[in-house]
Amino acid sequence: MAGERPVRLLDRLRLGRLTEPAFRAALAAPAAAGALTLFFVIPTVAPSVASWDTAEFQTVGPVLGTAHPTGYPSYVILGWLASILLQPFGEPAYRMNLLQAILAAVAVAGTAGIVQVLTGRRLIALATGLLLACTQLFWRLSTHADPHMFHVALTAILFVVLLIWDQHRHSDDPETVAHADRWLVAAACVYGVAVANHSLALLLPPAVALFILVADWRIILRWRTIVACGTVLIGTIAILFAELPIRAAMNAPLVYGHPDTWSGFQYVVLAEQFRGSLSDPLGDLPTKAGHVMDLMTGWLGPLGMLAAVGLGTSLIKRPRYLILSGLAAVATCVFSASYANADIERYYLVPLLVAYTWVGLALADLLALAASAVAFVRWGLEASKRPAEAIEPVESSPAPPEPAAESVPRFRGEKSGLTGWVVLLGEVAIAAAFVFSSVNVVPDRQRIGGTAPGAVSEANNTSDSAWMHAVLAPADQGGLPENSVIMGWWSVSTTLWYGQKVLGLRPDIYIIDDRTRLDADLGEVQDVFNRFLGNRPVFTIRLDGGVDGMIALSEQYEMRTYTLGSGVKITQVVGRKGSQ
Repeated sequence: MAGERPVRLLDRLRLGRLTEPAFRAALAAPAAAGALTLFFVIPTVAPSVASWDTAEFQTVGPVLGTAHPTGYPSYVILGWLASILLQPFGEPAYRMNLLQAILAAVAVAGTAGIVQVLTGRRLIALATGLLLACTQLFWRLSTHADPHMFHVALTAILFVVLLIWDQHRHSDDPETVAHADRWLVAAACVYGVAVANHSLALLLPPAVALFILVADWRIILRWRTIVACGTVLIGTIAILFAELPIRAAMNAPLVYGHPDTWSGFQYVVLAEQFRGSLSDPLGDLPTKAGHVMDLMTGWLGPLGMLAAVGLGTSLIKRPRYLILSGLAAVATCVFSASYANADIERYYLVPLLVAYTWVGLALADLLALAASAVAFVRWGLEASKRPAEAIEPVESSPAPPEPAAESVPRFRGEKSGLTGWVVLLGEVAIAAAFVFSSVNVVPDRQRIGGTAPGAVSEANNTSDSAWMHAVLAPADQGGLPENSVIMGWWSVSTTLWYGQKVLGLRPDIYIIDDRTRLDADLGEVQDVFNRFLGNRPVFTIRLDGGVDGMIALSEQYEMRTYTLGSGVKITQVVGRKGSQ
């Protein structure tokens, strides 16, 4: 209908009406943004196994194991499903990387969905999603397995579901209002999946709770809805985290810690290993704020000004979304600025998504302002052409009435005439400009990472795979001797675990890591050497520093360089110094 606000089209949607034109139209922009993201990103995805946490997730997904704390059961289960459903597309490691690209597309589609729900501007929503997709940080994290992309995708979905609930609760249709809380129950399920994926989800409840209360404080009186949401939330979390003890009890090929015991389950789920990593989150906030601003400015560039405009206009036009997005972004930034991690930039994906939604809202609001100005000028011109009324003496004639507010043309709902053309052409022009700017950086992003500014592609990253195959090659084909022991560290052990536990290479080799030596009660690194020297060939790959690093170990043990058939070199521990 011509006078209907675009955003209210969602009021008519129902979960089961997937074939309705309004539903298909609502999905068009998010689906297009996600599809284009896949088209751009897939050629840059890493082709095989990597190292560090990436290799761990490439391993635990296909074997349905347990990752490092907090276990990430949502991501592990999703990775297991992906390793089955994506079998035609290559080896298991590549399937996990391909899943990452799919999750990035979902996050981009969710970002477009947020902007579309709030503004009704589909082309601007499409452009906003692509702006996020082509950001260097976002694209870089779309090329290899990692649960942070799943977190940002779930957050985007959560925001969309909450916004639809908000609109349905304020609908003019009594039936829509009566069924609105179904969306809140759906949000509880999405949040449960997010909690079981990454502990960053624990930063969202203040933003979500305040958003719900401001949108409809009477929710506290609807006890059935509260019970339903609580039951779904707790049930979702419990079902997903049950994967940890169940698979540990089934002796999954790779299990971190001992989650099949209560103390081991607590150790993994509560991330007790990383308790000291969070340092004074509320201290030195000005310095942390400056650091975060530097990061966001670097990622957003000139679009940071538009994000500020969107924040300002949303303060007036959509304060509830500002509460939801702003508090979520602030909480994540405070935590991330206080947390020690080797790749901390991953933790800022949600604030980056929020900033880009503000960019999209700014574009829509500027378009609305321009259209309103055109409509007002048009009304003024039409008013000037009306015949002038005879002016009677003041004492015998009442003052002319003020024009009613409804007589001034409004932007919302304007579908025809000059204002309609301004809106249409303006949206097309804005979307075209920003889509072009996004597409323009695609060739730079698709270059091999490190070869040019902004390049992030991992399409030729096969070095870890080549090294793994060299080490785990059959003994008679230049690999390690039979029944060897490798005392490694996390970055390389995870790569070897993938080869052994997923690809089935060299099951005779005992791959020991700082984590597994604790789980197997093997003692310190030196205890591992002493235990196997003289019984099995012992090799080691360690960092240089520390009491159990290569420098310290070389002072205690005789070592030599062992060259594999492929030319790859590895350090062999020959014996203890001073022993006969």
